[in-house]
Amino acid sequence: MTEQGITDALEKLLIAHSPELRDGSATVSPQARLVDLGIDSLELLSLAADIEDAFRIDIDDSDLDAAKTVADLARLVDGVSGLGPK
Repeated sequence: MTEQGITDALEKLLIAHSPELRDGSATVSPQARLVDLGIDSLELLSLAADIEDAFRIDIDDSDLDAAKTVADLARLVDGVSGLGPK
């Protein structure tokens, strides 16, 4: 999957898990804090499971706990999938 493919797929997953994105009161941006998108710790676990399924990766719990923004999630997926910067 290309880097753009990762971004597009991650955005779709975020929309599926974020009430604020679905109702249009927020937009996806790298700086957007997950909590501001309505993604609490329980929803983050559900989102992580969907990310793991979509990208066929395993996300370490400590890495997931450190993810606070959309950019953090993108870096996490890039790093685990091996498509990130070399």
